[in-house]
Amino acid sequence: MNASLVFPIIMVVVAGAAVATQPAFNAQLAALLGSPLRAALVNFSAGALVMLGAVSVFVLRNGLPSRETLASVPPHLWIAGGALGALFVTTAMWATPKIGVGAFFAVLIAAQLIAALAMDHFGLLDLDVRPANLVRIGGVLLLVAGAIMVVRG
Repeated sequence: MNASLVFPIIMVVVAGAAVATQPAFNAQLAALLGSPLRAALVNFSAGALVMLGAVSVFVLRNGLPSRETLASVPPHLWIAGGALGALFVTTAMWATPKIGVGAFFAVLIAAQLIAALAMDHFGLLDLDVRPANLVRIGGVLLLVAGAIMVVRG
């Protein structure tokens, strides 16, 4: 393996493990607050505060983007990621107590891989085209089979 890939892969593993705990924490919060929407608001408020601190450190090092840079960002990019994140977090805290963390992530990851393969194959959202071949499709089918096994198990 290329040595330059080791740290990014380790960070993805750490992030993946952290994400696996997020629905459980958020489901507890939703139960205590009586609403997944309230809990999602708390989640994103806490996340915004953490990011405000992190970005503040980098602003001191690198400065702010120029007005021209900010003006060049298409309007949908200001909203899409946060809106999709809100959908994920709210769905996770609502569904996890009903189906369990394992089933939630099994279905989620299978769905993510199906969508990702389609995005790669068709070059959607300005991505490079990476054709879906039999090996990649087989990998998706194995993951879907695994999701079915986890849900039924």
